[in-house]
Amino acid sequence: IDDVQRAKVQPDFDLLDVPRDRFVIAGDAWARCRAGDADPSTFGIFDMRGLWFVAGNLLRDLAALNNMEMLPWDVWGAMIRPDEALGDDRLALFDRLSTITRAPDAAFAELCRLYEGNEDLRVPPTV
Repeated sequence: IDDVQRAKVQPDFDLLDVPRDRFVIAGDAWARCRAGDADPSTFGIFDMRGLWFVAGNLLRDLAALNNMEMLPWDVWGAMIRPDEALGDDRLALFDRLSTITRAPDAAFAELCRLYEGNEDLRVPPTV
């Protein structure tokens, strides 16, 4: 994080050792939004907010857990557009991703199988 970002965000903790209770991971954010315990518009940055933003970070977390660390603006496959309505199948997929990315050690085999077995979840050669 550079000086401009630091001035805007004003973190009050060590950014190299973020306390678990100070950063909501995508899986937790998705689960809270879907349960009605959180407003999707509170997740994001600047004018990029909402459930689509959380879903994108779920995919980036899944990729990172499969040794593919992506940039925040990388978009591919199953990523949701800001104005896109989601059907039950897509919601169920992201619900499952939320569950397995919140406890990756417990669901590691499934996490890898989903990633490798679904072309829309897998990071393509070029993003």
